Amino acid sequence: MRRLLLLLPFLALLLPSTASGSAAYVLQINLYGENVVPPVETTSYGFVRFYFNEDRSEADYTLDLKGHSNNAVTGVTIRAGAPGENGPLVFNLSDGDFIVTAGHLVLTPQQIETFASGAWYLTLTTVFNPEGELRGQIVVPGDFFSPTAGGAAYPAPADAPTPKPVVAVAPPGAGGTGGLFQPPDTGDGGLR
Repeated sequence: MRRLLLLLPFLALLLPSTASGSAAYVLQINLYGENVVPPVETTSYGFVRFYFNEDRSEADYTLDLKGHSNNAVTGVTIRAGAPGENGPLVFNLSDGDFIVTAGHLVLTPQQIETFASGAWYLTLTTVFNPEGELRGQIVVPGDFFSPTAGGAAYPAPADAPTPKPVVAVAPPGAGGTGGLFQPPDTGDGGLR
């Protein structure tokens, strides 16, 4: 019990927080190789989740990457550019050597407007694709500036690609040849 009490302050540092102690709005931007210009074939994917304060001027963020080891990642940035075009660096969110990372972003009033306009995108670079392996356009829902928006859900960006179907490999001896199969539809949007 004493060890747990000693660890609690350290664990609190790992959790995203805002000045008020909880996020007023949470926004998730999904990152895929097919969004990179030109598109990149990759099995990796990820997301950046922003935990905004009430006036959207600050956000803690977390990035979660799947499909690579930490030594393959070289960084994640916010860049200026509309969908389908590459642009200059706006913010460096993290240098490489991570699969999960976190940080804090402070935006000026003009940057908040640009962030919400869809003119910025996130890009993750790796040793395999130094110009960008994953990309996600920053697109915010219409309630982004609403003072009553709770942001409890993780809204998908409007330009998010259709989720890829879940595919699993049948283990040998499972009545198949080890080929691909589609899990059964449970009717509730996922398996339980």
